[in-house]
Amino acid sequence: MIRNYFTIAFWAMLRHKAFSFLNIMGLAIGMACSILILLWVTDELSYDRFHAKASQLYRITVDAGDVKAAVTMVPMAAVIQAQIPEVKSAVRLSKYYTHLLEVSERKFEEQRLLYADSNFLSVFTFPLVEGDAKTALSRPDGILLTQKMAEKYFGTEPALGKMIRKDNEEQVRVMGVLADIPANSHLQFDFLMPMSYLARSDERLKNNQWGSFNHYTYLELHENVSTDAASLQKLNTGITNIHKANAKIKAEYYLQPITNIHLHSNFLADLPGHGNIQYVQILTVVAIFILLVASINFMNLATARSARRAKEVGLRKVVGAKREHLIMQFMGESLMIAGISLVLAMVFVALLLPTFNDLSGKQLSLHFLDWQLWLGVGAIALITGLVSGSYPALFLSAFQPVKVLKGTLAGTHASTFLRNGLVVAQFVVSIVLLVGTAVVYNQLQFIQHRNMGYDKENLLYMQMRGNLYNQYQALRTELTQNPLTINFTATQDLPADLHTGTTDIQWEGKDPNLQVIFPSMAVDENFIEVMGMKILAGRSFFKDSKADKDNFIVNEKALQVMGMNLATAVGKPFSFGGTKGTIIGVVKDFNFKPIQQAIEPLVLQLNNWGGYIVIRTKPGQTEATIQALEKISSQLNPGYPFSYNFLDQDLANLYQAETRMGHLFTVFAALAIIISCLGLYGLSAFVAERRTKEISVRKVLGASAPQLVSLLSTDFLKLVLIAFVIATPLAWVAMHQWLEGFAYHIDLSWWMFALAGIAALSIALLTVSYQAIKSALANPVKSLRNE
Repeated sequence: MIRNYFTIAFWAMLRHKAFSFLNIMGLAIGMACSILILLWVTDELSYDRFHAKASQLYRITVDAGDVKAAVTMVPMAAVIQAQIPEVKSAVRLSKYYTHLLEVSERKFEEQRLLYADSNFLSVFTFPLVEGDAKTALSRPDGILLTQKMAEKYFGTEPALGKMIRKDNEEQVRVMGVLADIPANSHLQFDFLMPMSYLARSDERLKNNQWGSFNHYTYLELHENVSTDAASLQKLNTGITNIHKANAKIKAEYYLQPITNIHLHSNFLADLPGHGNIQYVQILTVVAIFILLVASINFMNLATARSARRAKEVGLRKVVGAKREHLIMQFMGESLMIAGISLVLAMVFVALLLPTFNDLSGKQLSLHFLDWQLWLGVGAIALITGLVSGSYPALFLSAFQPVKVLKGTLAGTHASTFLRNGLVVAQFVVSIVLLVGTAVVYNQLQFIQHRNMGYDKENLLYMQMRGNLYNQYQALRTELTQNPLTINFTATQDLPADLHTGTTDIQWEGKDPNLQVIFPSMAVDENFIEVMGMKILAGRSFFKDSKADKDNFIVNEKALQVMGMNLATAVGKPFSFGGTKGTIIGVVKDFNFKPIQQAIEPLVLQLNNWGGYIVIRTKPGQTEATIQALEKISSQLNPGYPFSYNFLDQDLANLYQAETRMGHLFTVFAALAIIISCLGLYGLSAFVAERRTKEISVRKVLGASAPQLVSLLSTDFLKLVLIAFVIATPLAWVAMHQWLEGFAYHIDLSWWMFALAGIAALSIALLTVSYQAIKSALANPVKSLRNE
């Protein structure tokens, strides 16, 4: 019997090729979108789950009032491991360091080197392909590198035991080669060195100092330790009490599961590259909606063809077919179409995956032998087939054979109402996605063109490394003498994603119970002018002024926090980080962090040597300026390769996640519209076919082609307008919530919604008009003769 059902379904598809094509293409595109999103979501949710002890691993985060950070103090790890019995191991990680590494006169400036405690490899699952995990981080002068880096430096030769020259000075020995770090690890690094090496020069590590938050601390709990909310809160309290007993800063500590770090982190001084759980939720909803849009197409076209299959159903019932048999037959047809669509969808996915990876910044791949993949896509096909075929099966199997064979069908108005409702639902989804695309695009444009409080264009920078530190004055002289590089400043940090700050601040009238963190930047006397900032009161730093070494410039927000006003702030005493001085100027607020965060109080100090040289290039002379800077760098610092970057590019990189989300929204909105229009095209063809006689009679009686096109199009356009009315409040709520994640954002404007509505209406009109024009131009004589 089942074989018979599928045979009938196959021949039904062949008899109605156009409708079958529209169904299969709509479902295939919808499934392909859902599979791509499924791959992306699965990858996002898989971060750090490959660690053998993933369920026992936690990172310590700190809440210091206004600031929530992912870093802790140097002694915290050892004290926690000694005093809290639930903790099996504690391991510290540094921030990323940049070092010059050299093998056989081949030099590379590597930016992803981490320092870690010696027990790092026993806590995390980063397997070695060469070396012994127990001793790999035991030597201070040892280094670990990934397979990719081993090939880069040593080719096909074994790397273990080889020497690498570091920073043109000392040699370090390769103690192990790590398997390449999985893409779904929040820790991404190319090199690893022992924390004991860093302790040679870092006073905080050498003296085990409390006070500065500068290391990431991870804990491994014992296997039998309960990790329910109450137990974790007890651990949080224990860690907080350790801090209170040793440090003056008020802070609360919390354990963050390692598997939550990628999607649930919005902390100061965190490692870069995290995702956003909100985007995972949004794209999951988008995948479901697109699949529903495709399923709605199937339902619409199937119910629209109900009249053609009514006699078939009536005859089957007359000869003894039961309703459940008919339901099975029609469900079998929908499952067959879903199966064919799945095969086609997998072809689409395989072809589109490289492009999707470029858009999403992923390295996704299809593993055809992965049973979990087939389980997922099989579930998509099964659910799609069942959802798509459920209503048509129930609707068609309910026909009464007496009425059918007499030529009267019950439920026509109900089926028409349902079809109209489904078309509305399709365009509601499409319009919401179109609004989302418009809002995301405009927010990105706002980010790119927003006044940051300084002129971010044409700012070229070079990080000071090697001999440039020791030849700072010579460097300044060379830059001053060249007209291409004369407009420069030396700054310890760039105003892009600043993390440094302290609570050790004093001013007149400060509440002794107030704890607030002031970020800071060390800048030279040219900083304000080169960056295009504005001094609102007082002055900038004087050139070569020893008196200014203890003076400060603050921003407007700092004045607000301190309760001072612009007219009287200059000249007030101010203490920052133990240095007592005077406020000599107030700078207009500028963004020094991503615009998801509001502007914070900021202190500028005089910088006598800088981490970066920033040059404002003249229009049209950027390339010449780069060449001039390269020449200066090569003369003063021949041991280091010259490298440079642009500040506006760094700022753009801060919003990569938003940019990618904008691209994905655009693509999926376009596909949702395409799927909706496939269904609309099929319905318009069906309606035009059913009204052939009416159209012919109207044409014979003198109706013009535009009148006939209007007649056939109006009903569909009304449905799109209804969809627009429903979609507008839904889109407003969704986009308003997304924009709330930015401290500075655009306002939702009526034209964004109107543009989405006009776009949907225009596309629907073009889709329907094709069939309407075709019917209006048909020869009425032939149609009436056939009747």
